[in-house]
Amino acid sequence: MIKFLRELPRTKAMSSYCDFARFYDELTENVEYEKRCKYIKSFLDKYNITGKVVLDLACGTCSVSLPLAKCGYKIIGVDLSDEMLEIASEKLFECGCDFSLIKANMSDFALPERADAAACSLDSINHLNSSDDVKKAFSCVYNSLKENSIFVFDVNTIYKHNQILSDNTFIFDEDDYYIVWDNEHIDDRNVRILIDMFIFNGSSYDRKSEEFTETAYEIDELKKMLYDSGFSSVEVYDELTENKPRSDSERLYFVCKKD
Repeated sequence: MIKFLRELPRTKAMSSYCDFARFYDELTENVEYEKRCKYIKSFLDKYNITGKVVLDLACGTCSVSLPLAKCGYKIIGVDLSDEMLEIASEKLFECGCDFSLIKANMSDFALPERADAAACSLDSINHLNSSDDVKKAFSCVYNSLKENSIFVFDVNTIYKHNQILSDNTFIFDEDDYYIVWDNEHIDDRNVRILIDMFIFNGSSYDRKSEEFTETAYEIDELKKMLYDSGFSSVEVYDELTENKPRSDSERLYFVCKKD
């Protein structure tokens, strides 16, 4: 099915985003960054997190954590893309925020200081295509957190992979670029995402491409990996609510406590 949209699916690639990075924020205006940040902060308040250092894992351009930074939190952003980190640095610097950015793989990193909380947004965990890599990421987060801290992250569900993303093509048509976002079903858990970008250079269009795979995991799988990593409690909610997951939930939030 082909859909001509002003919006792209809410997802974030773990590839280099070489050309994609420079208009990523515009393409994801539908994400409602401030609403997601407010939702994450509600758990900081609920769990009485008083510290002000927050790890933003797979931070991209730091659009989710930027509202926290503006409220006085120090953001430690971790991402593998130089281009994304460059844009994040410009945005945080312009706001006069306290931040540090680290180029690292989300499954293999260490922080110079421990954080009071951690967040990983926009299905970045789904871009880890093996359970081993997910467990390594969870362990890295756990080791990066102080005692009495929390880790909040979201994932796309198997339902979303099969019913929403699978074998759908999304078109984003603007004056300066034309993007074809093609989702290819691999199996019940995996979707291959191909992004073709046609970028206007002043006289013609340059074609650039990105490709990555998203893997969906069962709730119990993720909970076991979290407990094995040391987290003492794990709560799971339907997207942007405190409701229990539904059979047709497209995105879930996990709130994990480190004692």
